[in-house]
Amino acid sequence: MERAKIHSRRKRMFSWLGFCLLFVVIKAQNPCLDGNYYEIDHVTKRSPSFDMDSTPICDRYITEGWYRAKSHVMSTSPPILGKCNTLYPVWLKDPTPPDGDTETLTACEVGFFDDCSNTYEIDVKNCSTFLVYKLIPLDVCDAAYCFGVDEFIDNVRVSFHNITWTEKKHAIVPGLFQYDPSVNLVCSFTPSDDDTHLYHIDWYVDNETVIQGQTVDKSSLNDAILSAADLNKAGKKINTWIHCAVGVKKSKNSLPCFSKSSKLFFAGIEILNHTLSIERKGKVTLMMRPTIPFASETIHTPDGKQSASPLNIQLSFPGKSEAKCKRSSIGNLKKCSVTIDSHIFREKQNYEDETKWYKIHTIEIFNSDDEGYYMPDHKLVLRLETNSPSGQGAMIFSDVVFHDVHINVVDEKEAWKGKRCSSYADPHQTTFDGLHYECQSTGCITGKTYIFYKNAAHLQEVQVRHENCWGRPRCVCAVAARSGQDVFTIDACYRRQYINFPICKENSLKVIKETDKVYKIIFPTGTFVKVFLYNYGWSFWYINLEVYPTVADLGKTSGLCGVLDNDRTNDFRRMDGTQDNIYSYSYHNPPDGFSLSWQLPAGSSDDLLANSQTVFDSLTPLSSYLHKLCTCDKDKTLCSYKQYTECKTNVRGREYHCVLHSSSSRRKKRDLEILTSLQEMDAKSVEQTRVKRQAVSEVDAFNICDDAFQQSAHYNICLQVVPNFTNETFANCINDLTITGDHNLTQLHLDTGLVQCQTYILLNSTFANEHPDIAAFITNLCPNNCSSNGICTSGNCTCNDGYGGSDCSFDVLSPPTITRLSGDGVCDKSSASCDDITLYGNYFLENMRTSCFVTREENNENNTVALSTSYNTKLEERTLFEGYCSLEYGSGNSWITSFQFNLSNDGTQFTDSHTVYIYQSACQTFNNESGSVYFTLQNGFCYINGTCIERGTFKSNESCWQCLPLINTFDWTWECNTTETTEPATTSFHPASSTSSADLTTTTFHPASSTSSADLTTTSFHPASSTSSADLTTTTVLMASSETDQASRTTKKYKNRHEDTKEVLRLEVIGLSVAVAVFAIMILFVTGYMVKHKLFSKSSINKLKPTPEDIGGDSKTTVIIGISNPDDLWLFQKSDQLYSRPPVSHFIYDMPQTNDLRRLYEKPAAQPVHIYVKQQDFHGN
Repeated sequence: MERAKIHSRRKRMFSWLGFCLLFVVIKAQNPCLDGNYYEIDHVTKRSPSFDMDSTPICDRYITEGWYRAKSHVMSTSPPILGKCNTLYPVWLKDPTPPDGDTETLTACEVGFFDDCSNTYEIDVKNCSTFLVYKLIPLDVCDAAYCFGVDEFIDNVRVSFHNITWTEKKHAIVPGLFQYDPSVNLVCSFTPSDDDTHLYHIDWYVDNETVIQGQTVDKSSLNDAILSAADLNKAGKKINTWIHCAVGVKKSKNSLPCFSKSSKLFFAGIEILNHTLSIERKGKVTLMMRPTIPFASETIHTPDGKQSASPLNIQLSFPGKSEAKCKRSSIGNLKKCSVTIDSHIFREKQNYEDETKWYKIHTIEIFNSDDEGYYMPDHKLVLRLETNSPSGQGAMIFSDVVFHDVHINVVDEKEAWKGKRCSSYADPHQTTFDGLHYECQSTGCITGKTYIFYKNAAHLQEVQVRHENCWGRPRCVCAVAARSGQDVFTIDACYRRQYINFPICKENSLKVIKETDKVYKIIFPTGTFVKVFLYNYGWSFWYINLEVYPTVADLGKTSGLCGVLDNDRTNDFRRMDGTQDNIYSYSYHNPPDGFSLSWQLPAGSSDDLLANSQTVFDSLTPLSSYLHKLCTCDKDKTLCSYKQYTECKTNVRGREYHCVLHSSSSRRKKRDLEILTSLQEMDAKSVEQTRVKRQAVSEVDAFNICDDAFQQSAHYNICLQVVPNFTNETFANCINDLTITGDHNLTQLHLDTGLVQCQTYILLNSTFANEHPDIAAFITNLCPNNCSSNGICTSGNCTCNDGYGGSDCSFDVLSPPTITRLSGDGVCDKSSASCDDITLYGNYFLENMRTSCFVTREENNENNTVALSTSYNTKLEERTLFEGYCSLEYGSGNSWITSFQFNLSNDGTQFTDSHTVYIYQSACQTFNNESGSVYFTLQNGFCYINGTCIERGTFKSNESCWQCLPLINTFDWTWECNTTETTEPATTSFHPASSTSSADLTTTTFHPASSTSSADLTTTSFHPASSTSSADLTTTTVLMASSETDQASRTTKKYKNRHEDTKEVLRLEVIGLSVAVAVFAIMILFVTGYMVKHKLFSKSSINKLKPTPEDIGGDSKTTVIIGISNPDDLWLFQKSDQLYSRPPVSHFIYDMPQTNDLRRLYEKPAAQPVHIYVKQQDFHGN
């Protein structure tokens, strides 16, 4: 019995143990319990709305087991490829199991062609309030499980909410306030129907947590705010991606059960077209728009005005200049920044209206490139960066760098490549599309202006004039190239010699002097003109002309060059729009009607070669049609109308700057007047000097030209391998020899063909890359083969002795001939720098080694030479007909500077001497009386240290030095206390220069009686120059009458130069003290002497011996008293000299010394008493 009880008891115990063990095992296997599952990582990034970033999630190596995603569930709808921060998102295809159940469900992997390209079997258990998933490793690393929030709440999104303002009163300035704005974003959503729920808000900026755990309820949803201060605290700025996650919870301290994330919100300024395409030399528009409003600090001033700084978005094309030149394609902008304004505090309601700030801002981007036909690089990169607006709230907008904008340059138009319009010799003309025609005596009338090339869309054109050459034929003798309000002219008609800018206001033309005789004129579009000067006879100059177009000319040209559109049939389009049939004309039947239609009538307001100031003043500026384009680099910004790159490494020659000649409009006007007078030369007298030559047959002409051209290996290479090069110049050679019989023209046409070949090679980078040896060989040819008078090295001539010029064709044994000077030898520094003097004449050449021998004379105000200096300097040539010598100034500031100079090539043969005067018309007047030149100072001016100073001008803001011409016209006058008033104890100090080691001091006292109890005293202390080696002090006491009107004596005191006001005051005090002491001593001397004389009647000399301290020196003083005799004393010439200036030697008469004072008391009391104090040493010497 007892055994049965024990057995039963054991059985119950084991049953309980088994149950407990079974409970423990079951509990350990329950994935819903804490500790039995893993937390899924990166749950926010696994959202179906999250794009794959630089660190995508990979679940290939995930540990197999149960996982829970707090507040998230596995996505039950297919995400888009690339979402959930992975390439292939995995989602749950089957519905979730009921509460408490565990089911095996199918998970699908999204592929490129299917939402379920691969499947996985996973277990899912519903734990009533959440789900757990038994996840297994996936097959590939580019796949990951996708988790999103449960649909418990809806419509979660981030948006702009409002702007709050913080007012701050200035601590010092009353009435000055600062209003600092803060942009606020709100996380909005549709809450659940349960009003007891609380909502947990987390903020993420660029996937980094910025704020965690904001709690709101249904009544305070607008408190879910992310402010600018929060972004600043986290080190975040605009142009970031922001999202919020909203979770639901029962109490403030509990964890959220479910959560849902918003879509990503871009907070900043979004670029609406990140990738752009632009045509070559075209434009495209970049668009941007703020997604949140910009607001900066408002400053409220005491007068009630408010202002706020704008946001400037700086635009630039990164890269060094050298790299850009190699790229050849460069971006340009109308302006280098986009401005977004801030509303002031008074207008803060504007931020509530989205239309007032949610606007699209645009900027046009242009493309510029070099002159070549092909572009090595078709890519541009535009960089944007903000400035630093004021205010704490605006710091999120400060110094933000945008993502680069990529621009693709499209080069699709080919019709302009390889084209050229030209006029050669007499003249053989070719349109852009290659149509050849002649323009002879009945088509190209001498003295008339023709439009050669015109692009009205870009306000650029070329005009020409003709004159007779070698008989009846016509040759171009003048060219004017115009862009907007810039004109460059080369005029050699009828022996005129003019190469210059008659007008230059916009600096849009670039002129390069390639050689003495070749000029390259570049228009803003990159279209360029080449002008070749050649002479026929001794002094007749003619012009070969070429125009090379760019894509900007396509379909937009007119004039004698025709229409550039790759269609010859419309090239004879007249000015009125009508069109001639090109097949109706031939070499012997030129299209004169077409040519004459482009002739400008006499007096035309468009005639640039009339050299009329009225014509130039009426030119339409580029700014009225076009905008300047800027190369926007971070360190430097340059803006101009030029749409081409300026890489100096690719330029041969030297630029001819317009600015060198634009300093004086008066000089411009004078140049135009001289040029106009030259145009009035009788053309008939010039034509009579021409030599008429015998014509040859066409067969003979062919043979002559063929022999010359065949002997040139360079020409034959060009003809064989260089694209676009033709035998045109050979045909022109035959035609000209047939008419003139002049064999010299053969070389002219051969050189023209070689230069044309060089230009085609330089424009064709592809050919240069494919045939580098040929390209280098041809482009390094020297002009005219150095005329057989020099050695050619890399395209430059080294001339033999006696020859000069870029082609060694000039005899330089004699110096140039000077016909006139700029400004007729007078330069005004008030309107020009006067750093050089321009010479006109012939010829000023390269390789000429001419020196200017200059003597500089610096004249003083008396128009006499104070200093003469000689120096030599190199003559610099600008053109064949223009050069200049540099003017070197001395270190001093002279009244007038003149330069006398002449020229020499070898130091033995000199030109005539010429003189240049430099002055300032602001205050100086030029005078020329019968050849005697001198200058005078205008009224109301001082001339101090080489500068014109207007009367009344102070030396500095706090200085007492003033220009007072009535006192001193060539130095500053001390003018602090100049008064005309009644003042007691007025003291003046006048420092003056010393001419020896001795100092002469004159102190004047004017004791005056008054009807009032106050004594009015005027004291002057004058340190002046001395002519003696001894120290001499003269004291003059004037005993004035006691009349009432002398109680108010009117004084006017002028002081000379002194540099320090404090020093002046100190010396005045010292002077006054010394004067009072000396005055007291003198009274004692006089009184003692009179008493002694009356009592003892002695005539011996009384010697008073004051101490050294009484006289302010280290020597012993003896006072010698002299009689007041006007014939013997030192007296001033005029009474007013006692007050107006310190005494100098020529105002004082000498007198013999005396000791007899008896006659002193026989004079009226008002007579002056002069006391001489001769300083002696303590030994009685």
